Amino acid sequence: MVRQKFAVIFITLLLPLSSQAEILFEGYFKILSGDQHIGYIISRYEFETKKKQFISTYFLKTGKGPSEVTESLKAVADAELAPVSYEYTTLAGKESKTIDAKFKNNTMSGVIRSGGKLQRLEKKIPKGTFLSTFLVYLMLKSKEGLQAETNYEYQAIAEEDGVIYRGQALVGKEMTYNGFRSFKILNTFKDSKFLSYVNERGEVLGTNAMAQGITTELVSNPSEATNNMPYSTTILKTVFGSIPEGTANVAVRNVKLKQAEANAPAPGKQMGVPPGKGIIIKAQPEKADQKGN
Repeated sequence: MVRQKFAVIFITLLLPLSSQAEILFEGYFKILSGDQHIGYIISRYEFETKKKQFISTYFLKTGKGPSEVTESLKAVADAELAPVSYEYTTLAGKESKTIDAKFKNNTMSGVIRSGGKLQRLEKKIPKGTFLSTFLVYLMLKSKEGLQAETNYEYQAIAEEDGVIYRGQALVGKEMTYNGFRSFKILNTFKDSKFLSYVNERGEVLGTNAMAQGITTELVSNPSEATNNMPYSTTILKTVFGSIPEGTANVAVRNVKLKQAEANAPAPGKQMGVPPGKGIIIKAQPEKADQKGN
């Protein structure tokens, strides 16, 4: 019954937003508490060229039974990453919460439904405020861009409560994370600190919520993220429009590159060149009529 209720909430809120767009990033993350695999995240970033809008979508699931938590977000921003709308849904045990908000003329308006109660949202949005899910893209588009040893201060909306908070992102030196070159970013937001590992394309490779001991890691195989946890294909199709393949990211590109290298012809065998041809052993003598020129 709870799962059916959750599916109905998603279908009601998110189905009208399904559309074709250019996928900038799509990947599966495993969620760890210490060494224990407790859940997964599916994340996608797109750019809708016709409307010139960025779209961030994610689905999160942790725990089992009474401790199960399911969460989803569909956020839309314009070409400058100013907020357009967002829809947030979470289900923890039997308790559900939804936020449906839209932005116009520097004003956020919408409703929060939680615990059977309805609360109206209506507040002015200071210039430069954005939805927190787009932080990395704001950093990429900033004057400094995403580069080592920079400080990025901002104010963003936390999608889970519709409140604006000030934040700070400190970008450290480039480092290697799980075999990939990345920037280590210390982010302070909502009075908590967490680390993000992000490559030069703005792809998040992993995070570390240090105080909670919770980490996430981008993986190349969806089954490694879901770890045999059950999921509803109906909900995923409603949220994303289809079951995400999770292939638009550096982890999958790296696997494909290694596979291509393993299947490449052995060194010395030149495709389309007969044996002994195309190899110069020594310099050829000049023709007689060219000498002295």
